[in-house]
Amino acid sequence: MLRFAPILVLSYASTLVCTAEAFTPTADQKACAAVPANANVVAACTRIIEAPDSSNLDRAVSYTFRADAARADGNTAAAIADYSQALALMSTLVPALSGRGIAYRNAQNYDLSLRDFDQAIAIQPNNAELYNSRGITYRAKNDSSQAMADFNQAIKLDPDSAAAFNSRGNVYADLKQPDRAIADFTQAIKLDRSFANAYFNRGTVENDDKNQLDKAIADFSLAIKLDPSMTDAYVSRAMVYGRQNNNRAAMADLNTAIGRAPDLQRAYFYRGALYLNAGDNGKAIADLTRAVQLDPKDARALYARGLAKRRNGDATGGDADMAAAKALDPDVEKRL
Repeated sequence: MLRFAPILVLSYASTLVCTAEAFTPTADQKACAAVPANANVVAACTRIIEAPDSSNLDRAVSYTFRADAARADGNTAAAIADYSQALALMSTLVPALSGRGIAYRNAQNYDLSLRDFDQAIAIQPNNAELYNSRGITYRAKNDSSQAMADFNQAIKLDPDSAAAFNSRGNVYADLKQPDRAIADFTQAIKLDRSFANAYFNRGTVENDDKNQLDKAIADFSLAIKLDPSMTDAYVSRAMVYGRQNNNRAAMADLNTAIGRAPDLQRAYFYRGALYLNAGDNGKAIADLTRAVQLDPKDARALYARGLAKRRNGDATGGDADMAAAKALDPDVEKRL
């Protein structure tokens, strides 16, 4: 799959008369534009960037694709640097603005993220994907009102956007409007039956209703089937199994999640809680200690470890953990 020609044509449109049929990419352009990005993609993009006869447009697009590869690899700083290089060469290159907006959001620099999306939307005011992306940043900034406005606009511009319905469903969930949230997630699924994240999000809302636990398990299971790498779905399904007192199934899911994502903090917390409830205090302490190491401000993990220590004969250590937990969250006992 290639991305190069559409962006080149779009970018040229403001300055040149150009059609898709007139564009024939070189071998390096084809390699640079390939998805998913890998080392060969990065190497091809770098060759274009460094070639003395490359045009500013060639370099700008290649910087953008190289930045996409860095962002996908979790290298946010490198991604921002390359997007910025692209925009220094071509300030109106919308894919670079959008990509940098996402990268800034990943770095929790929400104001700069919004600035980039604002500029991109000013250039392409009918681009539903841009409104959806900006709305995600507003949601990350806890601005539900602006996020909702952007998701509504995205849906207005593209009523078949599964991503926009999924995004709006998340805001309804944030606002404690489960029926509307589930309706939007369901619409996202109707539009895209392979949308694993929409199944996961619908399951998360269903998990809050004791009468919909079987539906939640079904949705988490579908999410896992569609995307076996979705470790959060294993943890969430384990939580539902735990509520149904199916501890064996819950433990199996948590073991799978930890095996696939050894730094998944909440998986250690919930497995530690299962061990604690089963009376295996040693294993509970080990898992809860790992949860605390991964998130020292998790009051629930600290408090649960304190309980495990006390039950294991370490009253002094247990009291210290429980006191530290209450200092972080005075109501921690109610949240366990």
